[in-house]
Amino acid sequence: MNCILCGKCMEVCPLLRATDREELSPRAKAVLSDLSGEDAARLAGLCLGCQRCRDKCPQGVDVPMLVARLRSEHPDFHSWLWKMWLTRSRELWPSTGLAARLLPGRMRPERLGPMLKMLADARRGPAVEPFVRVEAFGDALRGQRVALFPGCMARHVRKRWLRGALHLLEGLGAEVLSASFECCGGSLRLAGCFEDADRLNVRNVKAWRKAGEPLIVTPCASCLHSLTDYSGNVFADSDEAERWRASLRPLSGALLDCEFAVAGERPEPVGYHRPCHTVGRDTDAALVGAMLGAEPDVRTSRECCGFGGLMRLADPDTADRAGAECARALSGAELVLTGCSACAARLPSILSEKGDAGHWIDVMMFDI
Repeated sequence: MNCILCGKCMEVCPLLRATDREELSPRAKAVLSDLSGEDAARLAGLCLGCQRCRDKCPQGVDVPMLVARLRSEHPDFHSWLWKMWLTRSRELWPSTGLAARLLPGRMRPERLGPMLKMLADARRGPAVEPFVRVEAFGDALRGQRVALFPGCMARHVRKRWLRGALHLLEGLGAEVLSASFECCGGSLRLAGCFEDADRLNVRNVKAWRKAGEPLIVTPCASCLHSLTDYSGNVFADSDEAERWRASLRPLSGALLDCEFAVAGERPEPVGYHRPCHTVGRDTDAALVGAMLGAEPDVRTSRECCGFGGLMRLADPDTADRAGAECARALSGAELVLTGCSACAARLPSILSEKGDAGHWIDVMMFDI
């Protein structure tokens, strides 16, 4: 463990900012990772998994992965439930009622409250009519062989995102290939479910390989981040690993040279939430600005929506404190847009009656 206690991670930790509890900071978790026992694992496990500390650390310390290892060594009911929720998303997610019925009888429905509410919000989507139309498509993907990585939410809950992404790729002139992708595995890995994450990673690389190694385009910032992190025995060799990473594209980036028009009633004001897993240039924010013809009226830069992965089950009240900070930053916005599926599912809950939220695909007009 190479932590030099410089404190740079503490500047970017949304959980520390929301709670003022230094024992929940990345620096404290780096120290706890050398300890053993369930108490250390429980405290270290209070992590939103935003990974901002990893990107900020000058020593390259990956605190979220240290936390994941502790979670793996001390699995509990919450980690089992999170694993089941993600690995059985095809059966559980399409219906909240079906999800409750499929769970074992010993698990009371109220224990699923945060998860089921989040899924219900995701199924509903923003209560606004689409108001942005593509007037002219650019050439960023014209003639390119492309496989769409839609993400679990688009596949199983928000089918309009899937149909919209395919419509946009067609407009961009891409040759869309079929690829049997599964969950990106990112949230499973952060929860300490390493074997399950590895299995999904291998399947996704095999699907890409079978399709002839096309470009992989995704509308989800968190999926893109997870796919970029694939490593190790997932690949045949280092050259294939490099080709995989070079193939990854955000859908928003491919749309930046399109022409847009506000063709319906636009909510006022509009906000934008930057996903925690966006690293470097935020092409989703740039696209939202291009779609609106102006910068969003309010936006987040360092706040976390509080989705929190496994922590949403283990300690939803603490995760909600981070979400409350995000809601305050977005206060006043009638509609908040984002480029992350998880954030789009979480934001309606934290905004409550103060505003609505969704993915930027939700406000685009399609003849589908």
